[in-house]
Amino acid sequence: MSIVRLLVQCVKILSFVVAIAIVAPAPAYASDPVERRVTGDWRFTAALDGAEIASLDEREARQLLGKVFTIRKDKVKFEKMDCGGTEFEAQKVEPRLHLREAFHASSKELGLPNPVTVVDLGCTSAFITKPNHLVIFWQGWFFDAVRVKR
Repeated sequence: MSIVRLLVQCVKILSFVVAIAIVAPAPAYASDPVERRVTGDWRFTAALDGAEIASLDEREARQLLGKVFTIRKDKVKFEKMDCGGTEFEAQKVEPRLHLREAFHASSKELGLPNPVTVVDLGCTSAFITKPNHLVIFWQGWFFDAVRVKR
């Protein structure tokens, strides 16, 4: 086989592979690993701790337990508040320093791994603690949240 015929054959194979890749359906899940880990419905299971400045007192925070917090690419929603879409900007941080600087809060009661991945959701933040578990900051309180299975 001549080199020209071999190159033509390679170009045909490569063209076929590219064509398949273009027409193949995209997966139904989020493409970004962080996005996949935080997208979904999350039930507040515990009010872990409040920041120094909070919109809720402890009694009001405990009243939110059992409520569902929704995180999607096109919206972040909790009860009547819709924060709109998000880009899922994430970073790994040292929790003690990050919480003190960004939230004026202590990490002592939150049970966060070190380092922890914190995801900016636009109107709030979520900390990825383990599979199907987040710590969500909402109105000055940190809530333990578990993924709602549908």
